[in-house]
Amino acid sequence: MLDRAERGRVMEQVRRQGLASRANGDGSGFSAEIELRKQGPEIGSNLSSLIQRVLQGLRDYLLSEGQRVQREITEYGRLNQATMDSTRVITESLLKWKAGPDRGSRTQ
Repeated sequence: MLDRAERGRVMEQVRRQGLASRANGDGSGFSAEIELRKQGPEIGSNLSSLIQRVLQGLRDYLLSEGQRVQREITEYGRLNQATMDSTRVITESLLKWKAGPDRGSRTQ
């Protein structure tokens, strides 16, 4: 992994190269990459390794978030089903209570 000083040098070089390409108007998106390659294979290798680790970390994060969301959806489905079951029981009970066993025997 690049230490803090190396990372700073690389980032400064990329920033300067990006500003230079904008100032020159060449619009070359590859100029920073070319400059990095001139700095030597070690920096390129370290940068590639850093990018790979960052992307792997992002991939792992997205996978874990996907699993968490799936668990949340599953739990929501269980709660929804329990709510529907409870509502059905309450509705049936209220209908029986409303009809009542002695409702037909009342005369007024």
